[in-house]
Amino acid sequence: MDGIYERHGSSRDRLGDAVASSDVFDRQFGAELTAWEMQLHKEFQKRVGGRKFQHRGFVHYTRDTSLILLTPSPWMLEGIFVKFSDDQTLPPEGAFIEIEGRSIAVPRLRSRSKETVRAFTADSVSIEKTTFLDDVKPPLSLKELSDLLFEHVGMAEASKRVFAQLYVSSPPFQESIGGITAGIQAIASKSQVNRLLRFMKKVLPPAFRSSRSRNRTVNGIKVYAPRSWRLDVGKFGTPKLQKLCIERVDPAGFREVSLSTLTGAKTAVLPDIPIALATEDFWVETHNPSYLQLPILKSAITFQLRTPVIDNRSVDAATKHVLGKIASLKDSFGLSDKSLGRGHVLDADALGRPLSTIKLARSSARSQWKEKVKAKDIKKAWDSVLEPALKEFLELTELKAEVEDDWGKESKYHKFNTKVLRALKKLDDGTTRSLGPTLEEIAQEAGVPPHIAAKSLEEMKLSSVVYEPRTGHYRLV
Repeated sequence: MDGIYERHGSSRDRLGDAVASSDVFDRQFGAELTAWEMQLHKEFQKRVGGRKFQHRGFVHYTRDTSLILLTPSPWMLEGIFVKFSDDQTLPPEGAFIEIEGRSIAVPRLRSRSKETVRAFTADSVSIEKTTFLDDVKPPLSLKELSDLLFEHVGMAEASKRVFAQLYVSSPPFQESIGGITAGIQAIASKSQVNRLLRFMKKVLPPAFRSSRSRNRTVNGIKVYAPRSWRLDVGKFGTPKLQKLCIERVDPAGFREVSLSTLTGAKTAVLPDIPIALATEDFWVETHNPSYLQLPILKSAITFQLRTPVIDNRSVDAATKHVLGKIASLKDSFGLSDKSLGRGHVLDADALGRPLSTIKLARSSARSQWKEKVKAKDIKKAWDSVLEPALKEFLELTELKAEVEDDWGKESKYHKFNTKVLRALKKLDDGTTRSLGPTLEEIAQEAGVPPHIAAKSLEEMKLSSVVYEPRTGHYRLV
């Protein structure tokens, strides 16, 4: 593990000897905090004279409408309570404020238990700008995050980057929830994909993978935990996927929801990014996700500080680009016009693939610690991420459908090398007297070494889906 932290974390708040055993809101020890949180801790409290103190921190509401919890970090529920009088207005939840006041005991709360609850009066209150962002060092880059997360996963680099962006997430846009959704169509073994999903989920502490816990108890007082972001992983039914991926709302009330799910024929096209994983490209080694929890957590909560802005002109220009590319993609795959409707492969309305592209662009901007997103950034997100993923998805799922038509749904096509199978289907012209393509031709078309193609073709022969009419020539049954 020291090697991994040395490569990915030595210059960014290295914690090779620390374990994140506590949840994100319960961290109390310096080793568990980010560098920017440590700085805020230093500036949290200052005595201004006698019993009067100045505090600078983030507002968390409690069940008591006259009491707030003020914490040094938005991701902590450990700080001081502030008592407001009946004629004072509470500052907004989550705001960064500066208060001056005296230390007191709160009578109403003292009567409920034997312990005295200490608080501070709010003699003066001001909402501050979060200027500390200018001094925050960027967290792990998207490549570093991807390398750290998926070092023990055999998968295309483009897919790794997509899954890494789930942890970066994306801010809300046009009043829809933020986050990114990725659906996995398993041409590979589903059990392997499920191993990947379980690993991704366990990297994060419970508060980031649950939609239930809203209240937490701090010194006997119920405090509201912020509902900023969570990662949802697993296999979900169509109604839940439609809520998150099409209606763009979260019933649990989170600001951002990143979703990674194993999809079927009816749900594969709902997430922002549909990905098909083929056997020859995909494997997962057993790995303990808890070793990665702390550096990933620190990056995830730091990314949440940044909300890259985007203007309407950039959105309009990029959307026109995306719609033109969608039309070309539709024509190249022979898709019907209905495929551009909501819930189909290439949803083209304002909340469809153009929004998916915007979400990706804003996530990428976060990962580069940028403040703004331009039209060229959105176009790049389509050209380099979403369109290639869609093409690969369409090609592999089309192959799956063809194979099931030819050999039945129970066929073990997932055991075959799909690159070799696609190459043979392309090269075999189907004429009666044809000898079929040679091993060398198939290997070249598939882009694999001849010995890999030979092994795969032999497996297909044993499964009776390929025959060899002449030595070194192959035909599909």
